[in-house]
Amino acid sequence: MTPLLDESLMRERPAADLRRARLGVALGLLFLAGPLSDLLRGSYSAAHLIVLLAGLALFVGLYVSLLPPAGWLMRLGPGALGAALALLPVIAVAMLAGGAPTSCVALFVYFVAAAGILLPPPLAVATVATTAAGVAIAGILSDEDGSAIFATVLTIVSIGALMGAFGRIARANRELESTREELARLAVSDERLRFARDLHDLLGHSLSVIALKSELAAKVIDTDPRRAAAELEDIQSVTRAALAEVREAVHGYRGLPLSEAVSGAHAALSAAGIELKLADTHRELPADVDAVLAWAIREGTTNVIRHSGARSCAIRIRADDSMAAVEIEDDGTAKPDPAHGGSGLVGLRERAGRVRGTVEAGARPGGGFRLTLKVPLAEP
Repeated sequence: MTPLLDESLMRERPAADLRRARLGVALGLLFLAGPLSDLLRGSYSAAHLIVLLAGLALFVGLYVSLLPPAGWLMRLGPGALGAALALLPVIAVAMLAGGAPTSCVALFVYFVAAAGILLPPPLAVATVATTAAGVAIAGILSDEDGSAIFATVLTIVSIGALMGAFGRIARANRELESTREELARLAVSDERLRFARDLHDLLGHSLSVIALKSELAAKVIDTDPRRAAAELEDIQSVTRAALAEVREAVHGYRGLPLSEAVSGAHAALSAAGIELKLADTHRELPADVDAVLAWAIREGTTNVIRHSGARSCAIRIRADDSMAAVEIEDDGTAKPDPAHGGSGLVGLRERAGRVRGTVEAGARPGGGFRLTLKVPLAEP
């Protein structure tokens, strides 16, 4: 069963997106200047005029609260959104039946605009068609000019179709954003599970041996001290071996080759729907420099996937006789300068410092984010 309203409308949105949406809605309301002027110039009694103006104000208030859904409406649930939307044509009909000027038929244009954005496509099409037919029939019964009726109906159909298409695009973007967030969450979860499995494989046997030998040493320490001492020596040996294995695992985990880091970045970005633009002109590098550049790519692309909301990401790797560098840029939402925050960047700076490298990270002037790591190759 198709829901009356898209459930993604209930999700919170960034403040900047809300401001842009509300500005667009406010600009659209300027077209109500004509009906408002006709109301004020009409020959109404004071009480009648107040009632009509109150109806217009209620319509505008509900319309603004629907696009995008205001917090107080979302707190009431999807049913409140549907009720508010259904109330718009009721107010418009009541105003026209109560003697409002015929220019107030423009309120139905705003209604189909809201319906096109908020309703699923089949229901939006039916709503637009029903509204256009109703306005046309009412105009004919009122003996209005045929060209005026046609212009109004055409406006209703056009705006309804346009806003319906906009609503479909907005829903697709929300679904894409939700999918991207889920992919990023799963990627982080998979990486944690992989590392947890590696540690389990390395330490499971060793810790089991240590536990068994410790129990055995405790049992024989009074009756057979030599055997207990032998067991303790074995425990020391197993412990040293386990520690060496963990160090090797951590070194291998952090010392990812640059070529594998690029391949991993490509796979992760593709899975998140982010286009990778790769420029790779590097040559053979010292192992420690290669590892730092690989870590920068891993850290940078992880941040792009998790935080940027980008559509494309550029990775540039270059090296000459004096310098090796990697630069990662995205076209997503620029963040406040995180140069001094975030454990990932802090760790990257520490690794870069070990090879005399530097890290720069911050918002780009034209939008997006840039991470740059440079490592000198020539001896100081």
